[in-house]
Amino acid sequence: MGAPYFQVENFCAANGVMVFSSNYALYADMSQRVMSTLETLCSMVEVYSIDEAFLYLADYPAATQDLKAYGEKLKKIVEMYTDIPVSGVGSLIS
Repeated sequence: MGAPYFQVENFCAANGVMVFSSNYALYADMSQRVMSTLETLCSMVEVYSIDEAFLYLADYPAATQDLKAYGEKLKKIVEMYTDIPVSGVGSLIS
């Protein structure tokens, strides 16, 4: 992880690993779509990085009663609006 390509080039060739360039403009656009969707679902969203955010759910009784179910609901909505897979529901902390 984090090694330059020239250091893993032989490994990639031997194991059929395909390498593609990054598309940072697309990644930033998709990040903005996800964060905007989260902001419509929760009034307090702290964007931590391009692919991480924290939501303040204390003001949402449905969320505090069953965090996992609420997280799954948010996950489905974000996936529906952005058409990208979402992870991290298991890291909910009350």
